[in-house]
Amino acid sequence: MNLNKNKNEINKFVLASIETIEEVDFLLMTQLTAWFVLSGYLEIMRNGSDILIRTGDIFVLNKGDIVRVIGSEENVTLTVKFLTSEYQEEFPPFKLNMPLSMVYKKDGYELVKNGMAYLYVEMIYPGVGSDYIIEGYSKHLIGLFHRHLGWVDEKEQVHAASDKVKEIVSYINVNYAEKLSLDEIAEKFYSSKYYLAHSFKKQLGISIGNYIKEVRLFHSLRMLESTNDKIVMIALANGFPNVRSFNEAFKIRYKLTPAEFREERQIRAVQNHADGELSQDVLALLSPYVSLGELPANSSNVPDRIEVQLDLQKTIGQYSKVSHVLKVKGELKDSRLIEVRERFGVKWVAVNRIIKKVEIQLNEGQLVCSFRELDRMLQQIVSAGMFPYLQFQSIDFDDWEERGFHNKEWFGKVIRQLNLHLQQNYMTNSEWMYEFRCFYESQSSGELCQPLVNAISTFKGYKNVVIHFPKAPEDAVSLDTDCHNTVYCIDDWTRMRKISLEAALHHLFDEAFIRVIGENMNMKSQNRILDRMLFYENDDYLHAYSDLAQANAIIWQYMSLMNRSQIAGHYFPPLSLDSAKLFEYFPDELASKMSLCTPDGRYKDNWYATEFASRLFDELVFKNNSCIVTKRQENYRILTVYPEEEVHLIVNQNNEQSKLAWHKAKSPYVFVKLDLTNLEGTYRLTKQRLTPEQVDQRSDLADLRKCKKLSFEDITYWNAINRPSRSVEHLNIKGNYTLEFEVPIFGIVMIDLEKTNV
Repeated sequence: MNLNKNKNEINKFVLASIETIEEVDFLLMTQLTAWFVLSGYLEIMRNGSDILIRTGDIFVLNKGDIVRVIGSEENVTLTVKFLTSEYQEEFPPFKLNMPLSMVYKKDGYELVKNGMAYLYVEMIYPGVGSDYIIEGYSKHLIGLFHRHLGWVDEKEQVHAASDKVKEIVSYINVNYAEKLSLDEIAEKFYSSKYYLAHSFKKQLGISIGNYIKEVRLFHSLRMLESTNDKIVMIALANGFPNVRSFNEAFKIRYKLTPAEFREERQIRAVQNHADGELSQDVLALLSPYVSLGELPANSSNVPDRIEVQLDLQKTIGQYSKVSHVLKVKGELKDSRLIEVRERFGVKWVAVNRIIKKVEIQLNEGQLVCSFRELDRMLQQIVSAGMFPYLQFQSIDFDDWEERGFHNKEWFGKVIRQLNLHLQQNYMTNSEWMYEFRCFYESQSSGELCQPLVNAISTFKGYKNVVIHFPKAPEDAVSLDTDCHNTVYCIDDWTRMRKISLEAALHHLFDEAFIRVIGENMNMKSQNRILDRMLFYENDDYLHAYSDLAQANAIIWQYMSLMNRSQIAGHYFPPLSLDSAKLFEYFPDELASKMSLCTPDGRYKDNWYATEFASRLFDELVFKNNSCIVTKRQENYRILTVYPEEEVHLIVNQNNEQSKLAWHKAKSPYVFVKLDLTNLEGTYRLTKQRLTPEQVDQRSDLADLRKCKKLSFEDITYWNAINRPSRSVEHLNIKGNYTLEFEVPIFGIVMIDLEKTNV
């Protein structure tokens, strides 16, 4: 008797896949679905409620739920869909208003996460009896939902959409291939078309016409993926009147024509074919949830070691450094500016709240401006060998009106007087930057500050005019591209690109950008970062290492840019010196946590992480997700950080045994072995380390931390103690040398190999 059913039969009761969920404007769930976020996050609006699903969280969506989804870049989500046939009883709507997690419904979470992981592995590696095992897992999960979630009765069930709108949605879902119009739908549902259009858009956030198009595109995409039908047949089968309208709608939605999409998918299918083997990345994400005994014999767990052989005479590319912009909250200090320039290589210092720094008086109906305070700051920056990064923001116009000036044309006159003053006194140095942030970013309207937009033309012809957009316009090009008469545009991730001034001014009024600002996406991103930091601080075992975890994240960011083949020098992230807000919409608490120093001048772990990354040499010898090796002539610098994915695996463990291990050792580690070849001569090896062990040894600093005010001597003592450990040894190397060391969780190791017998 054959215990294996046909694969098509397996799919009759459950489907499981690991995927990246992209932004979806509107989605009607057609099956009971569970999402298990393995990496990144998903932000959804379900039936009118905002829900954030973080890494490690599980959320259950009922059939009929209406959701809008925004996923982080390259999120990885395990999706399990439970299918029902026309002969089966529908699943009840399960009750879940926040994700299952290590904190919320913990007992049910542990069982559900394991069940989903086991089910997926069984589907990827089917064997004898797999169909029965998969069916068992699916029913087990449904049983867990009943036990740990319960279900919503009709009296409790509240949806943002009315019954009539839901009926219309169902009607469109069934009849999308037919010729549908607002008039016809309104007549069928006995409603005024104007009222129907308004209520549909208000309740679901999308017009009826756009929803019909989204449904047609969804089914067209599936046909492109699963059939070889001609594109004209696919267009007509899904309600498009002709190929041209199908091509246009498809390209707007998916950035490719249907033919290009099908060709790219076929190429990708060939490249990704691996006889059913899971990638190491997926194994790394699943390993906390599946015991080794359950994984197939030919797969391996996440490695706890990095071993590589390096020929130090060979390079694989260039290491480029990010172009930081220093932000200072308090008084500028000459010594600190010089220190930041020399230790981090920072060239620019932000100058903001510019209108507040200008003395303005009315004399016989004329504006008289004095730039004395602004000059003092500009001259101090220039004297330190750095360049001003002038940030004109919507808050400048708010400051203008708060001072009692409401004439928008006069605001423009002040900007023009400032421009003339800069030209006469500073010769408009070509390295200075002039950034315009014209959106009201801390409000929910997405409104533009028109007087500030008008002020941009005052600086027309300047070399370094920068205009902010929440995301780069499509016609913006890389900094490497040769083009004339351009300005720069910078997005919310601080990536700089080139664009023509005319195009930039046009895009400022684009509804798409205004909508992103109006939805406060930038503020939501910052709140997610703050939540991640607070997670460490609120944990009994990890709170002492929260600064170290943040320092780790700084280096992960550099590594991430390198591994995505991004040019770090095209990014201009702000650097907070003393709890200065990186952007005006930043929460004060987040600004304080991300700063390099405390307001009284004590170095934080962020200071050293930034210094390590900025000191790497330009020639790149090796890189992976947690280690980078660079060289200059016969000198080498190696930076290694505890792997980000490993931190997630350890932190996501929530049993008493792992807590006990952490409490005793405080430093689960990754072992690093670098076999260095073609190395000859006498070298000085300098090793600097930031580790949890060092944090534990700083008991004196814990006492100082309780003091409300520290003396200069206390701060000097703090900075002398709260720094990386340092060891130096001399080596006589003949040809090869093996460098071995351990990197503990949250740990950072910087190694210099300096040739001394040159």
